[in-house]
Amino acid sequence: MKVIHCRVNELCAPFLDTAPRISWQVESDRRGCRQATYRIRVWKETQDALVYDTGSVPDSSCLPVTIPAAIEPLTKYLYQVDVRNQWGECASSGIQHFWGAKRGQAFQAKWITGHFCRRRDDVLGAVYMRRPFTAPAGTKRALLVICGLGYFEATLNSTKVGDDFLSTPFTAYHKQVQYRVFDVTELLQSGDNVLGVTLGNGFYNCFTDDPWQTKQAIWRDVPKLLCELHITDGNGHTQVIVSDDTWRTSTGPIVFNGLRHGETYDARLQQPGWDSPGFDEKAYDTWGDAKRTRAPGGLLRVLEMEPVRVFRRITPIAKWKTPGGWILDAGVLQSGICRFIFHGKAGDTLTMRYSDLINDDGSLDTKSLSGFIKNYDFQTDRYIKHSNEPETWHTTFAYHGFRYVEISGNDWEPELEDVEVWSLCNDFADRGMLITSDDMINKIQEITLNAVRSVCFYSIAADTAREKISWTGDTGLSAGQMLLNFDSQPLLRKWMQDMRDAQLPSGMLPCIIPTTGWGFTFANGPDWSQPMHIIPGHLYTQCGDVQALEDNYDAHCRYVQFLDTMAVNHILDFGLGDWCAPFEGPALSVNMESFKCPVPLSDTAFYYKAVCDLAHSARVLGKAEDARAHAAHAANIRKAFRERFYDKNAHTVHGQCQTALGLTIAFGLCDDNEVPHLIEKLLDQIKQDNDRLDFGVLGARAVLTALGQNGHAQVGLDLLTAPTYPSMANWINRGATTLWECWNGLGSRNHHMFSSVSEFFYRYVAGIRPAPGTAAYETTVFEPMLQGTLRSAQAAIRTVRGKVGIRWSKTDAGFEVIIQVPVSCMGELVLPGTYAGQPTLPRLTEGGAPVQQVAAVCTAPAGQLRLTVPSGTYTFTCL
Repeated sequence: MKVIHCRVNELCAPFLDTAPRISWQVESDRRGCRQATYRIRVWKETQDALVYDTGSVPDSSCLPVTIPAAIEPLTKYLYQVDVRNQWGECASSGIQHFWGAKRGQAFQAKWITGHFCRRRDDVLGAVYMRRPFTAPAGTKRALLVICGLGYFEATLNSTKVGDDFLSTPFTAYHKQVQYRVFDVTELLQSGDNVLGVTLGNGFYNCFTDDPWQTKQAIWRDVPKLLCELHITDGNGHTQVIVSDDTWRTSTGPIVFNGLRHGETYDARLQQPGWDSPGFDEKAYDTWGDAKRTRAPGGLLRVLEMEPVRVFRRITPIAKWKTPGGWILDAGVLQSGICRFIFHGKAGDTLTMRYSDLINDDGSLDTKSLSGFIKNYDFQTDRYIKHSNEPETWHTTFAYHGFRYVEISGNDWEPELEDVEVWSLCNDFADRGMLITSDDMINKIQEITLNAVRSVCFYSIAADTAREKISWTGDTGLSAGQMLLNFDSQPLLRKWMQDMRDAQLPSGMLPCIIPTTGWGFTFANGPDWSQPMHIIPGHLYTQCGDVQALEDNYDAHCRYVQFLDTMAVNHILDFGLGDWCAPFEGPALSVNMESFKCPVPLSDTAFYYKAVCDLAHSARVLGKAEDARAHAAHAANIRKAFRERFYDKNAHTVHGQCQTALGLTIAFGLCDDNEVPHLIEKLLDQIKQDNDRLDFGVLGARAVLTALGQNGHAQVGLDLLTAPTYPSMANWINRGATTLWECWNGLGSRNHHMFSSVSEFFYRYVAGIRPAPGTAAYETTVFEPMLQGTLRSAQAAIRTVRGKVGIRWSKTDAGFEVIIQVPVSCMGELVLPGTYAGQPTLPRLTEGGAPVQQVAAVCTAPAGQLRLTVPSGTYTFTCL
């Protein structure tokens, strides 16, 4: 037995402003192992200073335990988890640690900006800041507390602090601002030191003229810095270097940086050693005293999520010459930056443009992406050489969504090795794995993961080239699969804070998060605002995160109250609808909203779902009276939906389309005895549609869920893998390496809103899902898709309780299913009652023994077998 994967607030060794919540997993080779007790001890700095001890707690859950001890600012804490199982065996995590961040302690530092920063529209380049200081010998610890808006890069004695990119996170800066804490002890030297900081514009001073009013954001101002360097010596004395008007500031080689535009770097303006001791400012006429400036207004909170880092490095796979320049192909559409090696002579200006498309003649095509950007260039970097030698460079404050990069202004042919593509993303670990015997399904899963990784930059953007902003509906539709594939819980918790910050007192939500103030009069109906209840629900169901329900409960209540004000006889009609169902023609709103499902039907379905989820949250949180009231409210909405949209005699639903039927079934708007009739109608509708999908983003999840829940996952796979338009296989056959926005391939070629397909694969193809009424896979239902065309599949999810896994294969005569159930958990394996024309049970063994010796067996609906087993790994064979 082992204790593994210890985390604090789902992170490894984090700095925290919130209460620490410690979690762990237990592994054991013995079947039926259950954690009987746990003990958590927390020490301050060393194991000589115990500050909290839970004692031995009878509990089997492994769910996060909140530590009520008073955590001091900028202090290191050690902790250890010890567990005992029902047989008296013990295991320990060993010593782990976390840190207190500022924890509400007032900053001694002041907000400062460059001496030349006056009007926000004039600050197009980066702001360079330096602070020389002297450090004593024998430093015990040095912690850098820093917030740079919009983005910052810090150095200590010319060495970059941290390995992340594009700090600080995008938030509604007038509501909250997130700072960072770095342990820089190893970078400090006794004697003379220099702390350097470079500031970029980011979203804080985003000057893009775009439809979302970014340029008019309420928070927008010049770049600014808040910074404290806490240096503690061996005697416990702390020296604090703070940002104030003693800092020196300058312009520099980054003469332009715009998040949607790109970066221009004039290497001739470099000042070597500017962030090192011994630098002579007098050699340049650009330096002046920093000036105090206004705070951004938001509450300061430490970043409690993984930062953006490089997760993949790619050498381009091909290059070719066009009249516009040299094109290099990265081979996959992604988001990030390029590290270039530039040849040529001093004074050469190299121009790099980025896109996800090329024209028929091989030249770069930016038309479909750049239309929303009305000023400056779009996804364009420039570099001006300062020497005749090769020079290496990458952007600092801009990233791009691209597969192709065009280099022009050079009289030399670039080699493939001269360009390295650095894919960026929030550095969350993989949580899930899924592989099937069908190569096309595997490719759909791959392009889904590529699309999702491309949009996670402290928020969850709809796309990473054209917009770089987070549309609420897209995030709600993706959240389920994100928690299956990635350790995305901290990112989603941060995103929900952004959503609460954007909510108006009435409960109304905008359609983009964070919002500059735009989005309250468009696309903010119950369909696109679904994350208010969908994401906390996913966090609870998949991760056991009760805190997520608690944090969002009041906002969820206000949201439902707002929907009530918009409803007429419990019917709503102000949403965006089943966006991007199949259409012909360009990616214009008039086409993207030409779907068949009536908006009042989808709106009312999501209204019902919102109230049902609120009742569920109330029950989990022990708010019994609220739960009863919300359940009664939901029943009234359901009754109104059925009276308005459902003919219970003919079993027809208004709209006569796949999405309308899918929503009615998946959201429980029909009675149990009506489901078979509606499934038959759905299958008939698909046949009438020539066995092709006919849904947009709302229907994608609903239709596939309805089919999967009712034994027709194969039909869902057939829709997705059909070789011709519209399908995901059609995208792949046309060269897609990420999910697309539109079924016809127009619009964005890197959009994650259809990514719920991955959730369908895990739940209904491989066959892993949490049992109804349970949380965090306390009981897992394993239901392999043995009746379809696939020959095998496997999937695994590293849940908060441990690894859940399935691997199955079949022949015409029999099958084998291997499942893994975490310690302290239960598994329910659902198998067909007959296989290959013969009863399953008499032929079913586990490890060579009759199955009844290891599993409780019962007959499930539709003649299925349901086998219940405790924790462990099991191999079931039917021959």
